Amino acid sequence: MKKVDVIIIGGGPAGYTTALTAKNLYPDKSIVLIRREEKVLIPCAIPYLFNTIKTIDQNILPDDPLIKLGVDIVVDEVTSINLSNRIVKTSKGLEFEFNRLVLATGSKPVELKVDGSNLKNVFYIIKDYNYLKNVIETVKEANDIVIIGGGFVGMEIADDLCKTGKNITIVEMLPHCLLRNFDEEFAILAEEELKSRGVNIKTNCLVTKIEGNSKVEKVKLSTGEDIKADVVIVSIGVRPNVDLAKSLGLKIGSLGGIEVDYCRRTSNPLIYAVGDCVERPDFITGKSTFVQLASVATSDARIAAMNLFTLSAPCKYVGSIGAFSTKIGDLTFACVGFTESRAKIEGVDYVVGYSEAIDKHPTILPGGKKIKLKIIVSKPTQEIIGAEIVGGSTVAEYVNTLGMLILNRMKLTDILSLQVATHPWLTPSPVAYTLHTAALDALKKLKK
Repeated sequence: MKKVDVIIIGGGPAGYTTALTAKNLYPDKSIVLIRREEKVLIPCAIPYLFNTIKTIDQNILPDDPLIKLGVDIVVDEVTSINLSNRIVKTSKGLEFEFNRLVLATGSKPVELKVDGSNLKNVFYIIKDYNYLKNVIETVKEANDIVIIGGGFVGMEIADDLCKTGKNITIVEMLPHCLLRNFDEEFAILAEEELKSRGVNIKTNCLVTKIEGNSKVEKVKLSTGEDIKADVVIVSIGVRPNVDLAKSLGLKIGSLGGIEVDYCRRTSNPLIYAVGDCVERPDFITGKSTFVQLASVATSDARIAAMNLFTLSAPCKYVGSIGAFSTKIGDLTFACVGFTESRAKIEGVDYVVGYSEAIDKHPTILPGGKKIKLKIIVSKPTQEIIGAEIVGGSTVAEYVNTLGMLILNRMKLTDILSLQVATHPWLTPSPVAYTLHTAALDALKKLKK
C-alpha cells in the first residue's frame, strides 16, 4: 500500500488542473491522479474532430506537464473507497492511503429515449478516445447526418461538418437553437449563419422515432416529417456523474450534482469535488445551477487546490456566472450571466443597453466586422447582470471582460469611466467603444 497526500479521481480538465495547481502550490505533497483513460481528449475541441482537426491524436491533453511536476498518473479504475481507513482500491489491485480526496468524475450524456435509439450509427459525444475515433470514422463514410440538439456542441459539430459537403440537419425542440444561452435575436443570427452554409435546421419539434434495420436509416419528427440519416449524433445535454459520490454517502444537491462549499469541500471535509459532477449557486439568484464548461471546471479545480491544506481562499468564489463563447461560420457568439428572457423569468427589474460598432477604426480599414452588444442591467442597483455579444474573433475575449464586470458588481457609471486600450486595427473607436455606448444607452433609459 502506498501512502499519498492527495488522490484525484478523474483525468479531464478538472482533475488535470487540480493536480497541476496543487503540485505547484504544494511541491512537497505527493499527488496521484487516477483515471480510466489512457489518452484524455481536450473536450472543447471535440466538435472540430470531424473535419478541422485531422486526427484524434492531435486533440490529446498532454501528460508531460504533470509528470514533470511529479504527479503520479495511474490509468486504472477505482473499485472501492474505505473512508474510515482512507484507502482507495483499484481494479488492478493497487491500494492507496490518502490524506485528501478530490472527485473529478465529470458528466454523462443525457440519453435519447425513443424507439430505435439503440440502432447502429446512433452516437453520443462521449469523451472516450476509442469511442470517438469510431464515431469520426463512421461519419467520414456517411452522407446524411442528423444532429439531435441545437446547443453549443450540436451547432459546432454542424459548423465543422458543413465544410465537408455532407447533408447536415439539426433537430432542436426549442423555437431556436442556442436559446438556453442567448436571446432570440442572437439565436436567429447563429441559425442564419449555418443555414447560409447549407445546414438544415428543424426547430420546435422532437425526434419521435429512429428507424432502420440493423442501423439507422431515417429519423421521424413530431411534425410528421422523415429525415434520411446514415448517422445520428445525439447532443441533448449531460448530467453529473455522481455514482461514486453517492456510494460514499456524500450530499447530493437538488439538481443531482455533488453539493460543495466555496472551498469545493463536500459534506465530508476531507473530500473535494470539482467540475461537471458539481452543482453551484448562481451568481445572481443564489439558486443551484449547472454550468458544465471546462472553464468553470478548471476554476473549481484551482479553488479546490488552493484550499486542500490551508483555507487560503474560502470566500473568493461567489457563484457561477456562466460565460460561454462559440464560433459559427465567420461569427463569434459569446454570453455571460443573465439573458433578457431569463431576467423576465426570474422577475428581475431590468433595463437593456444596446450598441453596435465595427471592430476597427476608421471603418474603412480592411477586415472589419460588426460587433453587436446587449447588456442586461438591474434597475435597482444599476449593476450589469448579463451580456450577449456577436462579432469577430475579438468577441471571445470581450466577454471575459464583461464577466469581470459582473463578478465585481460594477455599476453603469463605473463602466462609463472604465479606461480601455484601443487601436485602429484591434478595436472600435475610443469615442464609440461598444461597452461604453451600451452602458450609456442603458443609463439613458434609466433616467427617463
